[in-house]
Amino acid sequence: MFKRLDKMKNIKNNTRYLRLPLVIYLMYIVQGFALIILAQTVQQLSMLWQTSIAGATAVVSAIGIGKLIAYPILGELSDHLSRKKLLVLSGLMYLIFFSILPVTHTLFFAVVITTLAGFANAALDAVAYPTLLEINHGKSSGNVLIKAMISLGEGLLPIVLVTLINQSIWFGWLFWLAAGLLVINLSIISTIAPKNFYIIKSATIVKLGSPDVRWQWDITKILFMIYGFSAMWLMIHFTQWITRYFSIVQSFSTTNSHLLMSFYSMGSLTGVGLLFLITNQRWVREAILLVITALGTIVGLTIVIMSHGMLSASIGCFLFGMSAAGGALQLGLSQLLAGNAKFAGRLTGLYFFFGSIAFFLMPIITGYFATKHLAGIMVSLLAVAGLNLGIVIFNAYHVRGKSR
Repeated sequence: MFKRLDKMKNIKNNTRYLRLPLVIYLMYIVQGFALIILAQTVQQLSMLWQTSIAGATAVVSAIGIGKLIAYPILGELSDHLSRKKLLVLSGLMYLIFFSILPVTHTLFFAVVITTLAGFANAALDAVAYPTLLEINHGKSSGNVLIKAMISLGEGLLPIVLVTLINQSIWFGWLFWLAAGLLVINLSIISTIAPKNFYIIKSATIVKLGSPDVRWQWDITKILFMIYGFSAMWLMIHFTQWITRYFSIVQSFSTTNSHLLMSFYSMGSLTGVGLLFLITNQRWVREAILLVITALGTIVGLTIVIMSHGMLSASIGCFLFGMSAAGGALQLGLSQLLAGNAKFAGRLTGLYFFFGSIAFFLMPIITGYFATKHLAGIMVSLLAVAGLNLGIVIFNAYHVRGKSR
């Protein structure tokens, strides 16, 4: 009888801790929606707000503004404020964004509402990364799956949008579908006790007599801050313009242009799986793996730019997604933290802060040139990919020199 009670108790505990990663991953699927939904519906939104494509595209920058403001604050708050409260706050801010944006008729109000999505993104990250790390007893496998969930959301959204367009259904239902998922998720979160967000009661152990390590900037830190910026720029730039590029410049059909985003997302999911397997088995050093992903990004991007047919464009988008969006950003952060464990929190905040700057600047800069130079905007991505390659090659030689 007691064995049966113990067994039932274990099942209950396992179910309790399964709900937590479930709601976190569902939130990241919705975040995948948020990252590309404005780009995928830019034509409809520009008509709704009575503005140009460049004006509608600039609204995307509001997500970057929200993240720029929130990352330095919420990262610190996550250590002092209840993680459950932060997760609920993230869900509510996303709910406002998805519910109200498709019925917003002024550009200013659209910017205000979209800024909340940036706040929600930062709040979610502040909760998810430390919580999943504790649930998985220090292993990074749970955090790697975050990228997979985002890619899943990015892959599902174009398919749903194409279905709505083909059925002549109002595009706003796409936003409200995400809002419905959030309502379900918030309902599940309400059943989870706040203490379940803290699996490890004491996460840090202070070693007495350890030497006082002082913060110092060096070339590696500076280069990886640039990498955090440029790696984010690559992904956001590509997802922002790939559909419109093939629709306008290459004269692809609306359906095919949107479906290319799904091939990008499938590539991203494949890349996450490969990186998870390779890093877990330690088949290739992470510094070399970063170089391989940078080279794959350039190859994939070159195929995309040279493509005039659906087959080659799909292959290029898949390869680009696998290389640039398959965990390269997270792998870069791991390399940065490898030799700076004492300042892991500060470096993580700075790394994503620079990524948020890219999220903010990219739509403004590219939107300004998009009307007349859309083809050139896509070609300019090669320069950013080349910069990334230079940074990771330097890092590979630097790591190799330190290991000798």
